[in-house]
Amino acid sequence: MSLVSTTASAQDRPAPPPQRDAPELAVGVFRHGANFHPLGGKLIFDLPELPDGQIYEGFEENGTVDVQLTYRSAPLRILLKPRLTAKAQISTAGRTSFFSGGAEWRQHVLKRRLYGQVGIGLTLIDGYDVTPDPFAPGLSAGEAQRRYDIYRRRTSFGSQILFNPNASIGVRLDRRWAVEAVWEHFSHRQFFSERNPGIDHLGIRLVRALGR
Repeated sequence: MSLVSTTASAQDRPAPPPQRDAPELAVGVFRHGANFHPLGGKLIFDLPELPDGQIYEGFEENGTVDVQLTYRSAPLRILLKPRLTAKAQISTAGRTSFFSGGAEWRQHVLKRRLYGQVGIGLTLIDGYDVTPDPFAPGLSAGEAQRRYDIYRRRTSFGSQILFNPNASIGVRLDRRWAVEAVWEHFSHRQFFSERNPGIDHLGIRLVRALGR
């Protein structure tokens, strides 16, 4: 009688709530250069073919794959409770990688099983503010070819420092694990130079809450 009662009581007990205020670690996979901006500056679209050897500025790195590692602090008790973030987004194709620090704000719905999140940060890139000119006069054939390979594969961002607005939608799998659909944007709004192609990434992240 006692065993049956204990078993029934365990089965009736509600599932533990999602982890609320713990720091988090996340790992994600992203399409690098997704040609998508949810606020309308750029949308998914097709462009006409260019002549051989020519590339649309800002599209040199599109379609490659990145891996992102993210750390988030527990929510602060100020300014609408942001989480401080540190992110390293590494290109798997030898293109530009992004190293960011910032803050993210989260809003939960459906008994904390679903959440939306927006953030902003500053980013340091390991790529080019301006790629070397392969068409400059007086170059040797080897140097011209080296520069042309960079021109075809790497984007000139106009600055080594970029802004990183971002947004995500998360679904909690249990009290420790969640999965997020993510948009990341990198540009400098022409604050540092006239050249500012910007770039957008779309991806998915697996998130684990730390602590007990």
